[in-house]
Amino acid sequence: MGQRGRRLRRHLGFFDTVAVALGAIIGAGIFVVLGAVVQLAGAAVPIGILLAAAIGILDGLSSAELGVAFPRVGGTYEFGYDLVRPWVGFAAGLLYLLANLTGGAALSLTFAAYLQPLVPGLPLRAVAVGLATVALVVNLVGAQQSREVNNVLVVFKVAVLATFVGIGVAFAGRWVALTSLPFRPAGIPAVAALFFFAYSGFGRPVTIVEEIRNPARNLPRSIVAAMAVSTVLYVSVAVVALGLVGVAGLAGQEAPLRVALVPTGQAWALFLISVGGVVATADVLLVGIWALSRVILAMARRGDVPQALGRISARGVPWVAVLASGIVTILLTATLNFGPALSASSLSTLVYYGITDWVAFSLAPGRRLYPLVVPAVGLIGTAALAFSLPAQSVAVVAAVLGLGLLYFFLRHRHAGR
Repeated sequence: MGQRGRRLRRHLGFFDTVAVALGAIIGAGIFVVLGAVVQLAGAAVPIGILLAAAIGILDGLSSAELGVAFPRVGGTYEFGYDLVRPWVGFAAGLLYLLANLTGGAALSLTFAAYLQPLVPGLPLRAVAVGLATVALVVNLVGAQQSREVNNVLVVFKVAVLATFVGIGVAFAGRWVALTSLPFRPAGIPAVAALFFFAYSGFGRPVTIVEEIRNPARNLPRSIVAAMAVSTVLYVSVAVVALGLVGVAGLAGQEAPLRVALVPTGQAWALFLISVGGVVATADVLLVGIWALSRVILAMARRGDVPQALGRISARGVPWVAVLASGIVTILLTATLNFGPALSASSLSTLVYYGITDWVAFSLAPGRRLYPLVVPAVGLIGTAALAFSLPAQSVAVVAAVLGLGLLYFFLRHRHAGR
């Protein structure tokens, strides 16, 4: 069978698919971003988290119905190609790559920052590059191994956050009065935009739908389940952290959850949350390279990138795509700083899901799972959040998208397509 015709094996059940989504969701968003967003909204942070979740669920439902209608690897890249225009699909694929490559760099740097309290003196940049390299190797070993590692890490991360909440509740008698904290509603959209970066993992199962058993049943259910679990955890953790140390105690902290536990005097808890931060960011990167390679595979199948990137090994691994995505992640990790990487990833993610909502409008009525109000409100929501991000991020993403589309049109014109 040719490289284009060879298909990936369906080996992911419901729990595996939920774990893939949770593995992408629970990471830097709750372990790192909380220290930044609390400056923007104060005690209104939980509302921003809920707003991000609400828009994410709508986008997730749009993604799910598209994934069920077109159960192929590639996500909105494939959907845009088939339902709107080829250039729309290519734009979505390019945005997905940009979001996850820059996000991968941010996650690697976050991993190094959380590891420092555990092993003082380590060179942070070298550690970050080392993590990206390990994630590449694990994905090269094969999808089955990646799935098993991810499932274990997801259970651990959820347990760590649940423990954080439990400890916080046990010390509720020492909490700062939540009603006394500054409440800044104007910052809610920015909080939602930054937390959307973490929630964006809900769409990860759609990009690997070709590997999911019974996608019509498991895909929508897994997305809703992952969003529900992560939202409960995010809101609970935010409320507990605010209660323990208040807005001033969290503001600007690189490891806000660790700082929040300091007043409890529980050394074992400080160690556990540090380990949790390390594991969370590592797991998101692991699943991210997995999904990146599948989108590259889809683009190679259509000839939008060199077809050599679409080669699949006898073990079912798109090894050239994995290698390419891993190497680029390593290079970005070695050169980018956390702030610019996070901003570019957040905006690219929002625009990607805006395109997803747009494409969902083109589904034939008989293939829709949900009313048109779902993608409509999702599109409005993602656009509103995108406008809350810095103008510098807009310029960078627009430049990459413009150059990418120029390449696309020139390549297709040269090919006579």
